[in-house]
Amino acid sequence: MTTIAATESPKIRSAPSYMPVQVEMLRRLSSTAVDLYIAYQPSADPVLYHRAGCPLASDQVTRLVEAGVKHILVPAEDFHKFASHLLETVDAHTEESAVPPEERFAALQLAMAVEIEHAARLVDCGPYVAVADKLGRELTSMLVNNNVLPHDLFRLARHDFLTFTHITNVASYGVIFAERLGICEGNDFETLAKAAILHDIGKRFIPASILQKPGKLDPDERAIIETHPQRGYEELCNREDMTHDQLMMVYQHHERFDGKGYPVGFQGEEIHPWARMLTIVDVFDAMTGTRPYRRPASAAEAMDYICKSSGTHFDPEMVTCWKSLMAKN
Repeated sequence: MTTIAATESPKIRSAPSYMPVQVEMLRRLSSTAVDLYIAYQPSADPVLYHRAGCPLASDQVTRLVEAGVKHILVPAEDFHKFASHLLETVDAHTEESAVPPEERFAALQLAMAVEIEHAARLVDCGPYVAVADKLGRELTSMLVNNNVLPHDLFRLARHDFLTFTHITNVASYGVIFAERLGICEGNDFETLAKAAILHDIGKRFIPASILQKPGKLDPDERAIIETHPQRGYEELCNREDMTHDQLMMVYQHHERFDGKGYPVGFQGEEIHPWARMLTIVDVFDAMTGTRPYRRPASAAEAMDYICKSSGTHFDPEMVTCWKSLMAKN
């Protein structure tokens, strides 16, 4: 019998490229629409694990998990097909039985990935705003009034260094957080979710060599990075489909409660409450996500930083609320 070696998040080193997907995402599938691969060692080339169209055994995921396998690999060119099939399957199960909202979030996050990454690369921001509007509605209907906990979302969310990963995580944490804070009602949740998805749109103007630099940024590079809230605001401010509240989330999400943030140095209640909330979940997701220059922090490590920065970086009342939310299991 073949023994499967435990895998970490794979580092794919050769063409074709692959996208890692948590093995837990296979639990709802009776078969797959694409071929699946596994890297049996972190530095090894992937090998075929399961053929498209072949049945998946009911205990297959359990056996992979018990063997220490955390990710299966989907060829990049087949990723959208795989993700769409997964979301269709999850939606079908939702009609038949109770599917946890956080599980549907994980499927939706994958299904929207290609659309988000493509829109983020276009010169015209219109398609990106349209995707944000669509995704914001989906996330809101899924998360509001469903008692979803950040801990459950964290368990199933992706944590890699991709545009769609960060913005869908931040928007989802933001919707849950805003509901607990009571700073939204009615359609405000969709409005907030859309702005959270767009909060880093100004990074489209930052060179990839800076965004992906593996080492510490020099002062000139740091100055360029710190232009992205202003650039994002300028790109969106004349659009009729953006509100003042949304624009402030984009413009102020790097301001600090003590006035030492950027781009202006607003402090305390000069910062819009939605932006103060967004700052916390943005930092939490940034710290717990994989980056080219450091290992990801654990949720506990990120929470420790946020708590220690209460009253300086972050609004202390909001920190207390986020701490309470994260403590619930």
